[in-house]
Amino acid sequence: PLSKVTSSIAIIKVSTFLTSSLLPQAHSTHNIQHTNMSKRNTFIIYLLFFSVILWFKSDIVCFANEPVIVVIDPGHGGENLGAQYENYTEKELNMIVAKSMKEHLEKYEDVVVYLTHEDDIDMSLKERAEFAKEKNADFLFCLHFNASVHQNLFGSEVWVPSRGELYVKGYQFAEIQLQQVQELGLYSRGIKTKLNDNGQDYYGILRQCSKLDVPSVLIEHCHLDHDMDKPFYQQGTHQLVELGKQDASAVAKYFGLK
Repeated sequence: PLSKVTSSIAIIKVSTFLTSSLLPQAHSTHNIQHTNMSKRNTFIIYLLFFSVILWFKSDIVCFANEPVIVVIDPGHGGENLGAQYENYTEKELNMIVAKSMKEHLEKYEDVVVYLTHEDDIDMSLKERAEFAKEKNADFLFCLHFNASVHQNLFGSEVWVPSRGELYVKGYQFAEIQLQQVQELGLYSRGIKTKLNDNGQDYYGILRQCSKLDVPSVLIEHCHLDHDMDKPFYQQGTHQLVELGKQDASAVAKYFGLK
Protein backbone atom coordinates (compact mmCIF):
# COMPACT_ATOMS: atom_id res chain seq x y z
CA PRO A 1 0.00 0.00 0.00
CA LEU A 2 1.00 3.61 -0.43
CA SER A 3 0.97 6.18 2.33
CA LYS A 4 -0.81 9.49 1.70
CA VAL A 5 2.52 11.23 1.28
CA THR A 6 3.65 8.60 -1.21
CA SER A 7 0.30 8.84 -2.98
CA SER A 8 0.71 12.59 -3.31
CA ILE A 9 4.14 12.16 -4.85
CA ALA A 10 2.73 9.56 -7.22
CA ILE A 11 -0.08 11.91 -8.29
CA ILE A 12 2.40 14.71 -8.94
CA LYS A 13 4.66 12.40 -10.96
CA VAL A 14 1.75 11.10 -13.03
CA SER A 15 0.53 14.62 -13.68
CA THR A 16 4.01 15.75 -14.68
CA PHE A 17 4.36 12.80 -17.01
CA LEU A 18 1.00 13.44 -18.62
CA THR A 19 1.79 17.12 -18.96
CA SER A 20 4.95 16.37 -20.89
CA SER A 21 3.32 13.54 -22.85
CA LEU A 22 0.40 15.66 -23.91
CA LEU A 23 2.39 18.71 -24.93
CA PRO A 24 1.20 19.61 -28.42
CA GLN A 25 3.54 19.28 -31.35
CA ALA A 26 4.52 22.44 -33.16
CA HIS A 27 1.67 23.75 -35.34
CA SER A 28 1.49 26.43 -37.92
CA THR A 29 -1.20 28.48 -36.23
CA HIS A 30 -1.58 29.95 -32.76
CA ASN A 31 -5.26 28.88 -32.59
CA ILE A 32 -4.48 25.16 -32.92
CA GLN A 33 -1.86 25.40 -30.21
CA HIS A 34 -4.23 27.26 -27.91
CA THR A 35 -7.01 24.66 -28.45
CA ASN A 36 -4.69 21.72 -27.70
CA MET A 37 -3.34 23.50 -24.65
CA SER A 38 -6.85 24.07 -23.30
CA LYS A 39 -7.80 20.42 -23.80
CA ARG A 40 -4.61 19.31 -22.10
CA ASN A 41 -5.12 21.61 -19.11
CA THR A 42 -8.74 20.52 -18.71
CA PHE A 43 -7.73 16.85 -18.74
CA ILE A 44 -5.02 17.37 -16.14
CA ILE A 45 -7.34 19.35 -13.87
CA TYR A 46 -9.88 16.51 -13.95
CA LEU A 47 -7.12 13.96 -13.30
CA LEU A 48 -5.84 15.83 -10.26
CA PHE A 49 -9.36 16.40 -8.96
CA PHE A 50 -10.34 12.74 -9.04
CA SER A 51 -6.92 11.59 -7.79
CA VAL A 52 -7.20 13.79 -4.70
CA ILE A 53 -10.74 12.53 -4.05
CA LEU A 54 -9.60 8.92 -4.25
CA TRP A 55 -6.65 9.73 -2.00
CA PHE A 56 -8.85 11.05 0.79
CA LYS A 57 -11.85 8.76 0.37
CA SER A 58 -10.31 5.35 -0.23
CA ASP A 59 -9.26 2.91 2.47
CA ILE A 60 -5.76 1.49 2.59
CA VAL A 61 -5.41 -1.01 -0.23
CA CYS A 62 -2.56 -3.47 -0.39
CA PHE A 63 -1.91 -5.21 -3.67
CA ALA A 64 -1.00 -8.82 -3.02
CA ASN A 65 -1.35 -12.22 -4.58
CA GLU A 66 -4.63 -14.04 -4.04
CA PRO A 67 -4.89 -15.65 -1.67
CA VAL A 68 -2.85 -13.46 0.68
CA ILE A 69 -0.03 -15.47 2.23
CA VAL A 70 0.88 -14.57 5.80
CA VAL A 71 3.73 -15.98 7.87
CA ILE A 72 3.64 -15.51 11.64
CA ASP A 73 6.90 -15.87 13.51
CA PRO A 74 6.67 -16.54 17.27
CA GLY A 75 9.84 -14.92 18.60
CA HIS A 76 12.54 -17.04 20.27
CA GLY A 77 12.11 -20.77 20.99
CA GLY A 78 14.16 -23.74 22.14
CA GLU A 79 17.12 -22.63 24.24
CA ASN A 80 16.42 -19.00 23.33
CA LEU A 81 13.96 -18.08 26.07
CA GLY A 82 13.59 -14.39 25.34
CA ALA A 83 12.68 -12.02 28.15
CA GLN A 84 11.96 -13.53 31.56
CA TYR A 85 10.09 -11.85 34.37
CA GLU A 86 8.66 -13.44 37.52
CA ASN A 87 7.02 -16.67 36.31
CA TYR A 88 6.71 -15.56 32.68
CA THR A 89 8.94 -16.60 29.79
CA GLU A 90 8.63 -14.65 26.58
CA LYS A 91 8.91 -17.56 24.12
CA GLU A 92 5.84 -19.19 25.71
CA LEU A 93 3.78 -16.00 25.53
CA ASN A 94 4.81 -15.43 21.92
CA MET A 95 3.60 -18.88 20.90
CA ILE A 96 0.18 -18.44 22.55
CA VAL A 97 -0.33 -15.10 20.80
CA ALA A 98 0.90 -16.49 17.48
CA LYS A 99 -1.45 -19.47 17.52
CA SER A 100 -4.37 -17.22 18.43
CA MET A 101 -3.44 -14.82 15.63
CA LYS A 102 -3.35 -17.69 13.14
CA GLU A 103 -6.68 -19.08 14.34
CA HIS A 104 -8.47 -15.75 14.06
CA LEU A 105 -6.83 -14.78 10.77
CA GLU A 106 -7.94 -18.04 9.16
CA LYS A 107 -11.56 -17.03 9.76
CA TYR A 108 -11.19 -14.53 6.92
CA GLU A 109 -11.49 -15.38 3.24
CA ASP A 110 -8.64 -15.61 0.73
CA VAL A 111 -5.80 -15.93 3.19
CA VAL A 112 -3.31 -18.71 3.90
CA VAL A 113 -1.48 -18.55 7.23
CA TYR A 114 1.72 -20.30 8.33
CA LEU A 115 3.71 -20.34 11.56
CA THR A 116 7.48 -20.48 11.17
CA HIS A 117 7.39 -23.09 13.92
CA GLU A 118 4.69 -24.64 16.10
CA ASP A 119 6.95 -26.53 18.49
CA ASP A 120 9.47 -25.25 21.01
CA ILE A 121 12.55 -25.47 18.79
CA ASP A 122 15.67 -23.48 18.02
CA MET A 123 15.37 -21.71 14.68
CA SER A 124 17.74 -19.12 13.28
CA LEU A 125 16.50 -15.77 12.01
CA LYS A 126 17.80 -16.66 8.56
CA GLU A 127 15.76 -19.88 8.60
CA ARG A 128 12.64 -17.96 9.58
CA ALA A 129 13.09 -15.50 6.71
CA GLU A 130 13.84 -18.29 4.24
CA PHE A 131 10.69 -20.10 5.37
CA ALA A 132 8.65 -17.00 4.54
CA LYS A 133 10.35 -16.67 1.17
CA GLU A 134 9.70 -20.33 0.33
CA LYS A 135 6.02 -19.83 1.10
CA ASN A 136 5.98 -16.75 -1.17
CA ALA A 137 4.75 -14.73 1.80
CA ASP A 138 3.16 -11.34 1.30
CA PHE A 139 4.22 -10.44 4.84
CA LEU A 140 6.02 -11.87 7.87
CA PHE A 141 4.89 -10.77 11.32
CA CYS A 142 7.37 -11.42 14.11
CA LEU A 143 5.78 -11.44 17.57
CA HIS A 144 7.53 -10.47 20.79
CA PHE A 145 7.18 -9.09 24.30
CA ASN A 146 9.61 -6.58 25.73
CA ALA A 147 11.57 -5.77 28.88
CA SER A 148 13.91 -2.91 29.77
CA VAL A 149 17.19 -2.81 31.65
CA HIS A 150 15.91 -0.43 34.32
CA GLN A 151 12.30 -1.62 34.19
CA ASN A 152 11.15 1.90 33.43
CA LEU A 153 9.66 1.49 29.95
CA PHE A 154 6.12 0.45 29.11
CA GLY A 155 3.81 0.19 26.13
CA SER A 156 3.70 -1.34 22.67
CA GLU A 157 5.92 -0.58 19.67
CA VAL A 158 6.46 -1.84 16.15
CA TRP A 159 9.86 -2.04 14.45
CA VAL A 160 9.91 -1.76 10.66
CA PRO A 161 12.56 -2.06 7.93
CA SER A 162 14.51 1.14 7.41
CA ARG A 163 14.36 1.64 3.65
CA GLY A 164 12.31 1.77 0.50
CA GLU A 165 9.07 -0.04 -0.20
CA LEU A 166 9.61 -2.42 2.72
CA TYR A 167 9.65 0.59 5.04
CA VAL A 168 6.44 1.94 3.49
CA LYS A 169 4.64 -1.40 3.86
CA GLY A 170 5.89 -1.87 7.41
CA TYR A 171 4.87 1.64 8.42
CA GLN A 172 1.40 1.28 6.91
CA PHE A 173 0.77 -1.92 8.85
CA ALA A 174 2.29 -0.57 12.07
CA GLU A 175 -0.13 2.37 12.08
CA ILE A 176 -3.06 -0.07 12.07
CA GLN A 177 -1.44 -2.41 14.60
CA LEU A 178 -0.79 0.30 17.16
CA GLN A 179 -4.31 1.61 16.80
CA GLN A 180 -5.59 -1.90 17.60
CA VAL A 181 -3.58 -2.26 20.81
CA GLN A 182 -4.39 1.28 21.89
CA GLU A 183 -8.04 0.28 21.80
CA LEU A 184 -7.15 -2.35 24.40
CA GLY A 185 -5.66 0.39 26.55
CA LEU A 186 -1.96 -0.15 25.86
CA TYR A 187 0.27 2.87 25.44
CA SER A 188 1.77 3.31 21.98
CA ARG A 189 5.53 3.84 21.92
CA GLY A 190 5.37 4.38 18.19
CA ILE A 191 6.82 3.05 14.95
CA LYS A 192 10.58 2.64 15.00
CA THR A 193 13.64 1.80 12.93
CA LYS A 194 17.21 1.20 14.04
CA LEU A 195 20.46 0.57 12.17
CA ASN A 196 23.48 -1.45 13.22
CA ASP A 197 27.10 -0.35 12.80
CA ASN A 198 27.04 -1.57 9.19
CA GLY A 199 24.09 0.63 8.29
CA GLN A 200 21.71 -2.33 8.08
CA ASP A 201 18.54 -3.02 10.04
CA TYR A 202 19.47 -3.65 13.66
CA TYR A 203 16.96 -6.43 14.25
CA GLY A 204 17.98 -9.66 12.57
CA ILE A 205 14.55 -10.79 11.42
CA LEU A 206 13.98 -7.49 9.60
CA ARG A 207 17.48 -7.63 8.13
CA GLN A 208 17.12 -11.22 6.91
CA CYS A 209 13.65 -10.63 5.47
CA SER A 210 14.81 -7.47 3.71
CA LYS A 211 17.63 -9.40 2.03
CA LEU A 212 14.98 -11.68 0.54
CA ASP A 213 12.57 -8.82 -0.26
CA VAL A 214 9.95 -10.13 2.18
CA PRO A 215 7.88 -7.40 3.91
CA SER A 216 8.17 -7.74 7.67
CA VAL A 217 7.61 -6.08 11.02
CA LEU A 218 8.58 -6.90 14.59
CA ILE A 219 5.77 -6.35 17.09
CA GLU A 220 6.64 -5.72 20.75
CA HIS A 221 3.26 -6.12 22.42
CA CYS A 222 4.16 -4.73 25.83
CA HIS A 223 6.81 -4.74 28.56
CA LEU A 224 6.66 -7.70 30.90
CA ASP A 225 8.49 -5.90 33.69
CA HIS A 226 6.46 -2.71 34.12
CA ASP A 227 3.40 -2.23 36.31
CA MET A 228 1.60 -0.28 33.57
CA ASP A 229 1.68 -3.32 31.25
CA LYS A 230 1.15 -6.18 33.68
CA PRO A 231 -2.65 -5.84 33.61
CA PHE A 232 -2.58 -6.65 29.88
CA TYR A 233 -1.05 -10.11 30.16
CA GLN A 234 -1.12 -11.32 33.79
CA GLN A 235 -4.87 -11.83 34.18
CA GLY A 236 -4.95 -15.10 32.26
CA THR A 237 -4.34 -16.78 28.90
CA HIS A 238 -7.44 -15.10 27.49
CA GLN A 239 -5.50 -11.81 27.41
CA LEU A 240 -2.80 -13.34 25.21
CA VAL A 241 -5.51 -14.78 22.98
CA GLU A 242 -7.01 -11.31 22.69
CA LEU A 243 -3.66 -9.86 21.65
CA GLY A 244 -3.50 -12.46 18.89
CA LYS A 245 -7.00 -11.56 17.83
CA GLN A 246 -6.07 -7.87 17.61
CA ASP A 247 -2.97 -8.75 15.58
CA ALA A 248 -5.17 -10.73 13.18
CA SER A 249 -7.62 -7.85 12.91
CA ALA A 250 -4.78 -5.47 12.03
CA VAL A 251 -3.58 -7.81 9.27
CA ALA A 252 -7.12 -8.15 7.93
CA LYS A 253 -7.52 -4.38 7.80
CA TYR A 254 -4.17 -3.94 6.12
CA PHE A 255 -4.94 -6.46 3.36
CA GLY A 256 -8.66 -5.62 3.15
CA LEU A 257 -9.72 -9.15 4.07
CA LYS A 258 -13.39 -10.01 4.47
